[in-house]
Formats: sequence, structure tokens, C-alpha cells
Amino acid sequence: MVGFKELLRRLQFQEQMTKQHQTRVDIISGDISELQKNQATTVAKIAQYKRKLMDLSHRVLQVLIKQEIQRKSGYAIQVDEEHLRVQLDTIQSELNAPTQFKGRLNELMSQIRMQNHFGAVRSEERYSVDADLLREIKQHLKQQQDGLSHLISVIKDDLEDIKLIEHGLSDSGHMRGTILS
Repeated sequence: MVGFKELLRRLQFQEQMTKQHQTRVDIISGDISELQKNQATTVAKIAQYKRKLMDLSHRVLQVLIKQEIQRKSGYAIQVDEEHLRVQLDTIQSELNAPTQFKGRLNELMSQIRMQNHFGAVRSEERYSVDADLLREIKQHLKQQQDGLSHLISVIKDDLEDIKLIEHGLSDSGHMRGTILS
């Protein structure tokens, strides 16, 4: 490269290439933002379809329960069904006994107070929790709480279904007894 003309031509060529590269970067950036919007829409649709699947699964389960009640009407309760009923009754009684859980909660609270008291005594031993770790812990505890709430609702629904089955069986037993008489 000799002279200012060559230098000017090279500079113009580099500016032209820079503009082309910038145009290409802008196009790619637009494509990325469009893909991100599509991904957000797809994630929302997937969540909606999951909820719909859960609703439909629950409806199918309800239909199967009603069908099974009709199919089993007039038959005695089987041994495994009796075991399930006993287990559900046990779980229900545990859930209805709040003193047990209150006692455990009071015990945990007293342990926390003791740790806070000893923590104040030992001020040189300080522990810090990273904000991200704290957020993850909160998220994990929230998921656990949601899971427990869902489990409790499923158990309550199952207990209602069992009561409905027992009611259906007792009604069919009365009807069979009147037919045989």
C-alpha cells in the first residue's frame, strides 16, 4: 500500500465492511429477539397444556372412579381396599390432630431461639448466606410447601372418593337386602 489514495481506499473499504457487519449483527439480533418471543410463547403454551392435561387426567380419574363404583356395587370390600381405607383414616386423623404439629413447631421455634441466643453470645462467629443461595432455599421451601398442599388436597379428594364408594356400597347393600326379602 503506497500513498494516501490507497490508504483512503482501504479505509473506505473497511468502513463498508463494518457497515455490512453491523447490518448482519442487527439482523441476527432481530432474529434472536423474535426467537426469544417465540420461546416465551411456547413455554406459556406448554404450561397451559400441562394444566389442561392435569384437568383432563383428573376428569378421567373421576369417570373411572364412578365406573368402578358401579362395577363394584353389590360386592364386599376386598382386603386391599380395607387396608387403603385404614391408611387413609390414619392419615386423616394425623392431619386433624393439630396438637402434634403444633408441638413440633413449638419445639423447632425454641431451638431457633436458643440458636439465636447462642449466636448473640458468640458474635465473632458470624455466618453469611449468599443472596442466590437464600433465593434457592426459599424457592425450594416454596416448592416443598406447594407439594405438601397438593398432597393434602389429593388425600382429601381420595377420602371423599372413599366415602362416596362406602356410601355407594352401603346403599347397594340395603337395596340388595330389600330385594332378597
